[in-house]
Amino acid sequence: MVKHKSFGDRLFVIINTTLLTLLGLVFFYPMVYQLAISLSSAQAVSAHKVFLWPVDISLASYEQVFETGKVTRAYGNTIYYTVLGTIFQLIGTTFLAYPLSKKRLVGRRTLSFLFYFTNIFNGGLIPTFLVVKNLGMIDTVWALVVPGCISVYYGIILRTNFESIPSDLEEAAKIDGLGNWGILLRIYIPLSKAIYAALALFFAVGFWNSYVQPLIYLNDDTKYTLQMILRNIVLQGQMTDIGAGGMNEMDLGTNTDTLKAACIMVVMLPVMCIYPFIQKYFVKGIMIGAVKG
Repeated sequence: MVKHKSFGDRLFVIINTTLLTLLGLVFFYPMVYQLAISLSSAQAVSAHKVFLWPVDISLASYEQVFETGKVTRAYGNTIYYTVLGTIFQLIGTTFLAYPLSKKRLVGRRTLSFLFYFTNIFNGGLIPTFLVVKNLGMIDTVWALVVPGCISVYYGIILRTNFESIPSDLEEAAKIDGLGNWGILLRIYIPLSKAIYAALALFFAVGFWNSYVQPLIYLNDDTKYTLQMILRNIVLQGQMTDIGAGGMNEMDLGTNTDTLKAACIMVVMLPVMCIYPFIQKYFVKGIMIGAVKG
């Protein structure tokens, strides 16, 4: 028997769909506009002819962005920092969540409170900078990776997920001779693939989009990330970061707007390509970690 929806239910669906569609268009428009700008000629952009579709399609902006090698080097740096930082953060968060998920841990409540406290209050930027400086990590990748290698917020979610795994599995594993490392690697982590996929995506996007930490801790421009170069270009107009200073940009088929748009698309492209394949883990992973409070 088919149950007919009430008028209120149909009205809710209509309003919800309309609002989400409008929000989707609002969020999608800037990306489409920047893509159209980056693929258009300098003359068309200067004449304000570009709206949602490229005019006089040209790849000159992208060619100029990659011409000097600075963006390519920044790409390599960003990928390296992202991969290394994500691995360290996953390991650190696991080392936080697994012990706290065990009720037999002595001082579990006290340790949990201390970690929760750091999630609300922290030492601030200057004390953190001084610690990083005294450890000799300034201008190194470790300044970007080590200070944030443990995420308390996501550690709480992962701990909750670990607590939802039946204890019978752990007891059976102990009978088979497995220790804590074996139980963690062979039972807990394999049963938490969904939430690990979600956490890995969150961590990777966070490292990819980060520019505050590189701005503070990195001095050598050969170690700059994509976000730092993009920040200099968009906020300060330093087109020399991609070798565009002192050139007749119109002759090259580019101008400042097309170069900025090309840089923005270059930075966004990897996340845009990866996200559709792993977006299903977002809600699934977080919901698994939130089943038990």
